[in-house]
Amino acid sequence: MGPEGPEGPEGPEGPEQPALTAAEIEEYSRIKCCVCGERVKAEDVPEHSRSCVLAPAPNLRLQLDKWCIVSASMTPSEQRTFLHMRRTEELAKVEEIEASLAKRMPQLWWMPGKFGFIISSRWLRSWRSFVGVGRPSAETRDRPPAPIINGGLFEIDGTLRSNLQEGLQHDYQILEQPMWEFFLQVYGGGPAILRYNCQGAVPSLADPSASFEGKWRDGRPDTGHGRVFDPQSGRGFDGEIQDGFLWSCTGKGLLKNGSHFEGQVVDGLPEGPGREVSCEGAVLEGAFRRGKLHGMGRVVDAHGMAQEGEWEEGELQGI
Repeated sequence: MGPEGPEGPEGPEGPEQPALTAAEIEEYSRIKCCVCGERVKAEDVPEHSRSCVLAPAPNLRLQLDKWCIVSASMTPSEQRTFLHMRRTEELAKVEEIEASLAKRMPQLWWMPGKFGFIISSRWLRSWRSFVGVGRPSAETRDRPPAPIINGGLFEIDGTLRSNLQEGLQHDYQILEQPMWEFFLQVYGGGPAILRYNCQGAVPSLADPSASFEGKWRDGRPDTGHGRVFDPQSGRGFDGEIQDGFLWSCTGKGLLKNGSHFEGQVVDGLPEGPGREVSCEGAVLEGAFRRGKLHGMGRVVDAHGMAQEGEWEEGELQGI
């Protein structure tokens, strides 16, 4: 028998390939989602695309223009009257807020720093033009400004631009919380860019970022959710606070009972490993359950006397 030619067992296209297994057929017949990476059956693509979407960066989200809604049913004469009223009332309100901030006495809290919101100078110039204290602009002659647009302060990937300058004629301004809340309530938009200065000075863009949604009091977070930490003292919270106290979060701050606590808090009570300093000066360290030492722990009273061991519901065992 002579040598095998090109038409031999290997065939004209080379060695025969093994047949695909059922698992391989199943895998290769699916389409890979470019958002989450999951492989989806062809018939399931429409359903998957409705639930798996790429969330837009905060600075790219469309914002509702309240003026378009309010003015839709007005005549031109009614619009002019309404605009005059808004210009007068908004300017008066801002002046009132500025006066109240100037005479407000600082309130003590367990985080001594100060909060500030970043707002686009371009938008602020537009508002000043609208109320008549800035350079006249054609875009606010017959209507108020559009929603707050801080998008120009961001790169396309959602990070803040590195070359931003503070000042009304530059890129951004710093607003205290009452002023930011007023503009946000009237115009909407955003996104909110919150900064915290641990020295108690007006924050800058270089200060640590913070987040909070909820009720404010005396220029500080009071009841709601967020994440704020003081880089010097370590005080702060990640989660929920209530009436200015740690509530359901991880943090280092004040409890409603007056104790300072560091660790996890659930419904206002220490839970898990942590350290509590009571109003009387006692120091409790160890595992907590529902606000009491439960497990290995140590207590040092105000006079320096220490007790250490296994605790159950706040009672030292084995005595």
